[in-house]
Amino acid sequence: MYKAPLARDILDNPLLVAPLPYINFLRYFKRRHPKYGVRRLLQEAPAQWDAMTQGQKNLFQRKRILARVARSPQVQLCRVLHYRQCKRRYRRKTK
Repeated sequence: MYKAPLARDILDNPLLVAPLPYINFLRYFKRRHPKYGVRRLLQEAPAQWDAMTQGQKNLFQRKRILARVARSPQVQLCRVLHYRQCKRRYRRKTK
């Protein structure tokens, strides 16, 4: 059974979500296999991408990833408590 990837597994910064699902998949694949070099990553990732169903590929679309980020408990808590402070703190961590 295929587990849906979490948004945090694809990216650290929501501003870096790519418009192409395949690029988002490559980021996810690289996170799952951090020891793979670029050559091995580009050899194995296309085969897995081709083996995925269209529904599984759709999980890597930009709007779906951003929707999962928006629904995450941490982001919702930031919105409720102190949106601007969290935004500033988040920017500091990612720079």
